[in-house]
Amino acid sequence: MSDKKQRMAISKMQRKRAWWGRLFILPWFIGAVYFFVVPMIKTTVWAFSKVSLSGGANTFVGFDNFIKVFTEDATFLPNLAGAVGQVIYQVPVIVVFSLFIAMILRQKFVGRTFCRAVFFFPVIIASGVVITILRTQVMMTGSATSEQQQAYMFSFPAFDALTEVLGLPQVITDFANTIVNGFFDITWKSGVQIILLLAAVNHISPSSYEAADIEGATAWEKLWKITFPLISPTILVVVIYSIIDSFTDYGNQVMVSIKSYFDKGSYEYSVTIGLIYFVTILLLVGIVNFVMNRFVYYATE
Repeated sequence: MSDKKQRMAISKMQRKRAWWGRLFILPWFIGAVYFFVVPMIKTTVWAFSKVSLSGGANTFVGFDNFIKVFTEDATFLPNLAGAVGQVIYQVPVIVVFSLFIAMILRQKFVGRTFCRAVFFFPVIIASGVVITILRTQVMMTGSATSEQQQAYMFSFPAFDALTEVLGLPQVITDFANTIVNGFFDITWKSGVQIILLLAAVNHISPSSYEAADIEGATAWEKLWKITFPLISPTILVVVIYSIIDSFTDYGNQVMVSIKSYFDKGSYEYSVTIGLIYFVTILLLVGIVNFVMNRFVYYATE
């Protein structure tokens, strides 16, 4: 076969594979358009309108809904600040905890499969009606639009007495109480992250650690020089996933208020809050991705 015919055959095969690839992603593309693009366009239109479901046409009101959110709603900005603050302290704890558990579950010991199932079990529970009942009747008290108090599945004694002896500020006491009392919730949210990081650390070739052992590297050096660089792309995925998961958590006050206004028939106000919230999440994820990508190591580099 001449070189020209060979190139033509290869080109024909590549085009055939490309069409098969387009066919495989077609269901995803249709779903993305139908379930994301179309609702997003409708949401944006509603945010600039006065919605009428009684048969009348929607009335364009410009930025009135946005002005109302920032100037008249006394709960939105505190709730948004609380959601961002929760992400700032919760996501690093979840990522560190997930990596710690993944490193343990990587080792060979009796009952390893059972332990892996235990840490993934909350993911199965959280996808059903059980988590809704747990959140609404056990872990949350108060109404959606009023000040809502966070309850915990397992509550530990406060650190007030200890911090008084040590002379620590009250803000440190409150932070320690939040971390300890929210440990169950953090464990509950770490199932997917543990699985992702476990797959990443298992993918590291044992020869890398063997070469490090020959060179006399310590466990701490192997962690920072081998493990972290090779799983850094997965850590980035885990951080972004944890941010979005925290922002869309059922107990998040902004999410609760969006549902509350929608149930009351204030559709345009509900979607306005949702659109602002979406842009906030998008900006935060973009900033985190931009910063962390500078420290991510890819095998092709």
